[in-house]
Amino acid sequence: MQDSRHHVPNPLRPYYVPPSIGADALPNATSNASKPTSSSSGFTFPDLDYSDYIPDGSPSLTGSIKSYIDQAFWKYATVVLGQPFEVAKLILQTRVAQDDELDEIPKKRLQHHDQEEVQLNGFDEYNEEHSSDDEPNYFTSAAPFDRPFSSRSPARGRRGRPSRESASPRIPDRHQKSDGRIHLKNPHSLLDTLSALSSTDGGLAMWRATNSTFVYNILTRTLETFLKGFLAAVFAVAENDILSGSAGGAVPDTSILSSTTPLATILLSTSAAALSALVLAPVDAARTRLILTSSNEGPRTLLGTLQTLPTPYLIPAHLLPITFFTSTLPTLISTSTPIVLKSYLGLDPAMNPASWSLATFLGSAVDLSIKFPLETVLRRAQIATWTSPSYSSPTTSSKRKIITTIVPVPQSYRGVLPTIWSITREEGFSESQKDKTAALMGKAPRRKRKGQGIEGLYRGWRVGFWGLVGVWGTSFVGGLQSNTEAASAEAGVHGGKF
Repeated sequence: MQDSRHHVPNPLRPYYVPPSIGADALPNATSNASKPTSSSSGFTFPDLDYSDYIPDGSPSLTGSIKSYIDQAFWKYATVVLGQPFEVAKLILQTRVAQDDELDEIPKKRLQHHDQEEVQLNGFDEYNEEHSSDDEPNYFTSAAPFDRPFSSRSPARGRRGRPSRESASPRIPDRHQKSDGRIHLKNPHSLLDTLSALSSTDGGLAMWRATNSTFVYNILTRTLETFLKGFLAAVFAVAENDILSGSAGGAVPDTSILSSTTPLATILLSTSAAALSALVLAPVDAARTRLILTSSNEGPRTLLGTLQTLPTPYLIPAHLLPITFFTSTLPTLISTSTPIVLKSYLGLDPAMNPASWSLATFLGSAVDLSIKFPLETVLRRAQIATWTSPSYSSPTTSSKRKIITTIVPVPQSYRGVLPTIWSITREEGFSESQKDKTAALMGKAPRRKRKGQGIEGLYRGWRVGFWGLVGVWGTSFVGGLQSNTEAASAEAGVHGGKF
């Protein structure tokens, strides 16, 4: 006989409704009130269809391997497509401005005049060598026919003319100097840099250090993710919050808005980015050297280049401050941008999609404007590791040698602020737009000012800016499309009701 307690409402639980499933298991319940019932263990549930919630089963080993291979191929293809622009940007950032960069037109005229002078000198030498003193006098009866010998007689061709090698000197390539370095007509042009590089070292020179860049990107993402999870476990922060607040993209991630501890998420994300950048700084420095040296400058492998560091496989001491600032400040700005927009400006990505997209674009532009000067200083500090003899340790100074780069690079590194001051106030010359206009109109002579100004800190900025525009435009169009589809679906639902 079934226990009546399961059919009569319990006065202690007046709103409890006994389940209708598993009624056959009720006789198994005992009448002892002190003994816990186990009626729920005998409930029988009907077959439920979970196909809508779990569409696919567990992936097989072959499917997992294929997925990893596809992701690796896609990331490597991304690196290959963007490597020429990365190479051009790095060359522009590390190149030391020359004092005569503003005198391009007079320099071209001077080069043309020098070439004409060389050609005229060649023909003067030819005329001097073939003067009338070398010719026999056929109208003198007393003099015997004796052709004088001249040691300066040039090699003659088939018709007695001097050969091309002696008549016209060889003019060197306009992109290459005598020391193997490339010459740039415009020190701020990416296309001119790629053209000069490909004309001197071949088309494959634009893809230097592609494998090293791919390895560096993979190691950075892997190590940063690991450090985020480790720090989240140490400081008792939800792992989903710290991992979702990643700042790796050009547009800030809005998933940090759902974090229960946004301040801790920002600090831990910034700390993970700084630690991973410090650990992988030798790899980044080796990548910089492989890009800025010609194919004849060995070694050309990543491991071989790491062994040429003053402290092999470890970050040099002079790279610690600039690497720390380059990794922390942009990450801090990018991660905290969504919090600032929602807390202080009252913007919401769901309620104000257009305003939110525009605000995040401006925030990313601010992030890029701070990141580029720091990255310029970082690249110069990295290449100074091999060009400055002051960074050689006593144990390796006899084995290391000063390398030859494809562009003029700094021979020493004095620090973050001194390098910024040197670029803006001491290196090369600059000319304001007002002076340029006045000089073109003939109202005033050209005025050159010492130093490149702020513009010298933003060489190659178009690479980062156009990348930001592309990512932001894609996300903006995708957001508009999703909002349009949601509005259409809502209109269809209301139309069906009426």
